[in-house]
Amino acid sequence: MQAAVLIAAAFAASAARADGYLPELQASAREQRLAEERGWIGLVHYERGLFGGWHSEASSSFFLSPRGADDPAGELDATLASFFSADGQCRFPARMAWLNSRLHFDFARLPLASCPKFEEFFGKIGARSITMVFSSYFLSSPASAFGHTLLRFDRTDGAEAGKHFELLDYGVNYSANVDTENALVYAVKGLLGVFPGQFSAIPYFYKVREYNDFESRDLWEYDLALTPQQVALVVAHIFELGATRFPYYYISRNCSYWLLAALEAAVPELDLLSHVGHVAVPADTVKALDSVPGLVRAVHYRPSIRSQFRRRAAELSGPELAQVAKLADEPWLTPVQRARVLDAELDLVDLRYGRGLLLGTDAPAMKLKQDLLERRSAVPVQSEELKPLPPLSQPDRGHGSMRVGLGGGGSTDTGEFAIFDFRLALHDLLDPVAGYPELAKLEFLPMRFRYNVRAQTLWLESAWLADVASVAPMDRFDQPLTWKMRAGALTLRDAGCNGCLAGAFETGGGASIAFFDDKLALLATGDATIVATPHLQGPSGWPARLGIGPSGAVRARLGDRLVMLGSAQWQYLPGAQPRSLFKLDASLRVALHGDLALSAELCRIPFATELTLGVFKYF
Repeated sequence: MQAAVLIAAAFAASAARADGYLPELQASAREQRLAEERGWIGLVHYERGLFGGWHSEASSSFFLSPRGADDPAGELDATLASFFSADGQCRFPARMAWLNSRLHFDFARLPLASCPKFEEFFGKIGARSITMVFSSYFLSSPASAFGHTLLRFDRTDGAEAGKHFELLDYGVNYSANVDTENALVYAVKGLLGVFPGQFSAIPYFYKVREYNDFESRDLWEYDLALTPQQVALVVAHIFELGATRFPYYYISRNCSYWLLAALEAAVPELDLLSHVGHVAVPADTVKALDSVPGLVRAVHYRPSIRSQFRRRAAELSGPELAQVAKLADEPWLTPVQRARVLDAELDLVDLRYGRGLLLGTDAPAMKLKQDLLERRSAVPVQSEELKPLPPLSQPDRGHGSMRVGLGGGGSTDTGEFAIFDFRLALHDLLDPVAGYPELAKLEFLPMRFRYNVRAQTLWLESAWLADVASVAPMDRFDQPLTWKMRAGALTLRDAGCNGCLAGAFETGGGASIAFFDDKLALLATGDATIVATPHLQGPSGWPARLGIGPSGAVRARLGDRLVMLGSAQWQYLPGAQPRSLFKLDASLRVALHGDLALSAELCRIPFATELTLGVFKYF
């Protein structure tokens, strides 16, 4: 029987119900202990409470029983009772389909129900298969800094065979309703679950326009091998979630978690959430899919406008690039060269003026693109197909987001020491690059504890709420800003307050250049730092001081496993003692098999030279 018929059958009944049928159904459900089954627990999104029992974080509109959020059996009884009214049958189609699979309803004993809203939604979505879409990291928006995932409902006949017409499909998105663009405020509110989150269904081409074109984010698409019945149940469950809201937690109950929860609710045998830990970032979503044998049927890559242009430009010679920079195609170019140059120029115009072109608000850009299209149409040479990215670039190939480290070393100031490192998420410039941006750093709650053997003391060397850096290389076509920012606490190691734990905020901006496909990068920034602690003597006796000055760094990657990073920083401290500070760092990290890495760090600060060796484990 077709999937749509399976669900629609729940709404096609005959005459009025027979007396006593509801108690029969409820008794049968209790006898089979359906309220304890994974299918029911998943459909109502229950979780084990800290002290036992069950609890669902869904908003109150999702429940029919007054105690439904904490009582799976009571909610099941109330759900069965609701099926004896048209409103009840239409409200929860996935629940009805699942309960029918266990209780085998006698529809002759249920009232007739017509559900135009569900039928319209089901027909509009028209899903024949489902794809999980991963949108790459976007540091300019705090809500998308870790990346983003959404479901795409593939509606064309070709979808089942892997031949997609994606722009005709619908995307299902789970996101927070945010009220700030400040990264630190967002992080704090996101940690506390202040933002409500909910599902929404929109045409997929809107998301492609937003991610691929406006934000220059690459998309990775994972086709799922689900049966028609499973696809229909996922659609039905998305419908019944409707305007239901869940608390949005930035690092745990986010888009990654709730999309997997929606899939597992409709198809409990997938067991996806068991592969996601207390930290759930979007990359973990696609890793969880990969953990189920045979679930991912195929992986497709949709490059952003920026990625597409950079890959085209990498294939051009110096004279050809000069033509692109001038948006010209001189007569001395061969037809093949003209085609390559014009293709790159069209991508460049889309990159520079994408929003105005798509919205139709930039008349000069629209005229420029039309002129380029006309010139390109006059060249009878087919566009070259872009070389596929290596599988190493897929987000599911990346290291675990959580990291712990152990190590030790020596200091000319304090002697031997041991260290313990911990990071909740996600990636830094020395971590293995597979599956992550080459030149981006995004760490959430990284911290280091240090035990000094000679003094037998333990101190917190540093703990950052967030530590973010975007190294954006400049070239003749694009001059983005390289920037960094972090906030948290660190132990000061200078004459101003040696050994004091201080609150700190650091930021900086500047420029960078890169070579050899970004494997070698050089950057320079102007930095500003504010530290505060009661024991610090700053300007006019304030317990705080400002530091301003330049810094520079060199990052080099050799192969896929070895990364080196060297940095230097000098800061002037106006009105404070000492009057200036410096720091020199050199680090090396080697990735091993099994999510292990070896690390070596050499550091020079005003009071000491220190060497640290360690091992990291990614989870």
